[in-house]
Amino acid sequence: MKIALKKTLPLLIAASAGAGATWGLMEYGPASHGYESHAESPAPVADDHAEEGHAGAIKLTAEQLAANGLRIETAALGNFASGLSLPGQLVLNTDREARVLSPITGMVRSTSVQIGAQVKAGTVLAVIESTQLSDVAARYLAARERQALAQSLFVREESLWQKKISAEQDYLAARRELNDARIETQSALQSLLALGMSEQDARALKPGGRLASYALRAPISGTVLSKDLTIGETVTSDKPLFRLADLSTLWIDLAVSVSDLGKVRAGQTVMVMDKAGMSTEGRVIFVQPELDEASRSGSVRVQIDNRQGLWRSGQFVQAQIQMGEVSQALSVPLSAIQMLKNQPTIFVADTDGLEPRTVVLGRRSGERQEVISGLQAGERFAVGNVFVLKADLKKGEAEHED
Repeated sequence: MKIALKKTLPLLIAASAGAGATWGLMEYGPASHGYESHAESPAPVADDHAEEGHAGAIKLTAEQLAANGLRIETAALGNFASGLSLPGQLVLNTDREARVLSPITGMVRSTSVQIGAQVKAGTVLAVIESTQLSDVAARYLAARERQALAQSLFVREESLWQKKISAEQDYLAARRELNDARIETQSALQSLLALGMSEQDARALKPGGRLASYALRAPISGTVLSKDLTIGETVTSDKPLFRLADLSTLWIDLAVSVSDLGKVRAGQTVMVMDKAGMSTEGRVIFVQPELDEASRSGSVRVQIDNRQGLWRSGQFVQAQIQMGEVSQALSVPLSAIQMLKNQPTIFVADTDGLEPRTVVLGRRSGERQEVISGLQAGERFAVGNVFVLKADLKKGEAEHED
């Protein structure tokens, strides 16, 4: 029996439902997935009403293939490893993220960085003028001057006492005065540090200098993601002014079912791919020992290298955790497989058209399925909306029975 497909083939939509992570094979290859070569030319076709050819072969022109969302690919071996495929989303590495607030209340006098700027730790983000800072800085300078004077008097009294010129009581009083001055200076310095001033800046303060100016500095090296201040604005200690992040690494938090959680370990390799086909390699850095109370699933954190800046926080990806050694396997996209008479079937292209062929399937890796037998490397097969082929095949069988 041979079934001819009419020139105008109704468009059918195959809806496949599936959820969760699936164990299977994980591909590692160059762009275009590395496991197949894609042949864009359609299978050789004959006239729709020709009688020769295999029974059950479906003939389509190039136009019909395109109109029905079908394409022809060539089966090939590729590098795969047993793995767990999970959807995820890239997020910032919160260990390398900082929200910068002003520890003092004051007026913004200047700001020299813009959103998107790359800054080093210690870079001045803004200069804020504050009377609060001025008062503390003045107390520190006064305490420092008092300590210097007390130090000089102590050295003098110590020398006189050792020479038996002055009484021991005067020496002890000078030593006590020096200790008190040191404590006061240290207290004033700690007040400055509590306001966010660095010890280096504090020790550089001089009488007559601009004691009210506070340099708000970047606590980490990274990219300025947000900026919320204007010159002349009065800022307080509870308002975030800048958000910085080191984007050289990003995280992916994956939800893993309880049945699979025990197979995931820190250090495992993870292949990460976006919808456009860009891929990179990451590592499992943390497996949450507690389950989520709502979903009853475990959390696994993956880290990827982003020093090239190709990946962005918020980007949706597919992460595949490698579980075994890489090996060669033949696989096809899931969109190439249909169930005919409860048997997995692939439509293989030959000189007579697209012929349904029963295959034996192995493990699954993301959107690909291993084919153990029934398909050979180098053979061409249909991919895409192959449900239309199944529907046409069943329609032809019904017409034949009538």
